[in-house]
Order: sequence, then C-alpha cells, then structure tokens
Amino acid sequence: MKSNYNNLIFRDVNDEAIMEDPRKILAEELVELGKTNEDVVFVSVDSSLGASGGPFNKNFPDRHFEFGIAEQNGMGEAAGMATCGKIPFIAGYVPFVSYRCFEQVRDDVCKTNLNVNIVGNNSGFSVSALGPTHVILEDVGVLRSLPNLTILSPADGTEYRQVARVASEIKGPVYIRLSRIKARKIFSDEHKLIPGKANILKDEGDITIIATGTMVLNALIASSILETKGIKARVINMSTIKPIDEEAVIDAANKTKKIVTVEEHSIINGLGAAVAEVVVKNNPVKIKFIGTPDKFAVVGSYEECLDYYNLTPEKIALQVADFARES
Repeated sequence: MKSNYNNLIFRDVNDEAIMEDPRKILAEELVELGKTNEDVVFVSVDSSLGASGGPFNKNFPDRHFEFGIAEQNGMGEAAGMATCGKIPFIAGYVPFVSYRCFEQVRDDVCKTNLNVNIVGNNSGFSVSALGPTHVILEDVGVLRSLPNLTILSPADGTEYRQVARVASEIKGPVYIRLSRIKARKIFSDEHKLIPGKANILKDEGDITIIATGTMVLNALIASSILETKGIKARVINMSTIKPIDEEAVIDAANKTKKIVTVEEHSIINGLGAAVAEVVVKNNPVKIKFIGTPDKFAVVGSYEECLDYYNLTPEKIALQVADFARES
C-alpha cells in the first residue's frame, strides 16, 4: 500500500486558523449533496440545529423532517424513506441514535440493508461536561456487531468534507461518528476518503500505531515525540472501522510485529478489537489497546478527560515507548 505521507499538512497545533468544526463542515456538505441529488433528505430528532441540519432546512425545507424526542420513530421513518428510493441522513446525539433506537437500527435499517445514513453527533468526550449520559464511548462497540453496517470515523476536515457524499453512495446503512471538537487539518485537499481503505501516514518504523477519528492527530504527534527518543513508529489512519482494511492490518503485523491501537472509545469491541480479530486469524503479534477501560467514564472538560485516560499525545508516546521496549 502506497503511503500518502507527502500529502499531509502539519502546522502549529495552536494555530486556530486551521481548526475546523466538524458539524459546520457536515452541514455545508449536506447542502451541497442536496443540490446535486434530490433524493437526499434530512431527519432530525430534536436537535436539528446542533446536528448540522440548520442550513439543509433553510435550503430544502420540504426535505427536512423533524421528529422531536422520538428517535425510534425517526429511525423507522428514515428506513421507510429509504425503501422509497430516498437517501436519508438521520442525525442526533450519539446515545439517542445508537442506543435509544437500537432495535430500529437493527431491524428496520440493517436487517433490510437500507441506505440510511446515521450521524452520531458529539461522540467520545466532546460533550462530557453535560454529564455521564453524554460521555459516549461504547457506540462503535454496540453497532459494530450489526451485519451490513459500515462505520466511518473521519479524522479531520478534509475527511468530513467527503463523508456525506461517500456515505450516500454506499448501498447499505452507514454510521458516521462525529465529534464536536474542532479538528486540526491533517490531510491536503487531494486526499480521498475511500470506505474500507486505511491510509499509511508514516511508513517507516519498528512499531505500528493504528488510530481512528480524533486520535489520528494525537498519534501523529506522539510518533514525532517518539522519534526524539529514538523510536520510529508507523502511523495508520483507519477512517473505516467496519469493514476494516484487513490488508493494512496484516501488512502492519508482518512489518513491525507489534501494533498499538488508539481510539477515543472503550477498548471493548472498538477499533482495537477489530484489529485484533484480523491479527489473530492471520499473523498473531502483540497488540496494545489505548482507549478507555471497561468502566463507565468520569466527566470533565474534553482536555481533562483525554489527560485522565492517557489519550494526549505525550501519554500515548509514553505508552508506545514502554510497549516497544517489551521483549
């Protein structure tokens, strides 16, 4: 697999000019998609403005459907629209579109393999300050077991700009994991988000870090920190958690013999588990999971939570370094 390392953009992490709001980007792209495809509709469940639906409503009011605090109904209706040839995007806070209406996701959407695009807003710790119900670290674990479902976890604004179009073209259900935290630009505009394909961001090293979503940037920064300690780490962006790029995982196992997975999610049934399932069947190597433990999470500011769970670049680097030194 060819590295696209030369297409990356690295700038000062404190430069606000290159920080982009995922929800704003998705809102803009849904409008552009709506302009080119009249079958695209937007379904909201009480939080249309906060879930990227405001601009779509302004441009296409007759194609926006608000269901209020009735997520099960909204998901069922989205499935019904898909049976009529529409391409619905249903958006809401993650716990409500993944947990509250799980039965409808399973039976109405996935079992019938409909093109319903589920946008899970405010994933991970991004709205932790709202309390424990809004600390969302199990959504991938809950949904990954459902047949037919594609799970996309974009890493930066470039991928967020493509994810709506990519999802609309997949013939089947899609779950998009959306953070509320502004994303620093990683990729150039030439980068392509291809479902089921990983991107090798750094291709030389004695250990491989596979990261997804918000943790891709942290993994890249961690790899730079590791270089100062004499440790070279390959870095892979896994923007599709399901179906996972098995070729990239097997290649990593063959090349470095040790793999570290990093995710803003529980280590139970998330990215780490998906990688381990591939490795154990093809080339068993040592794997370290960096994520949250099998416990309900604490609450706090986003930065406090990342620090508490060792998900900052500095703490990721420390864990990778210790793992690299293990025999």
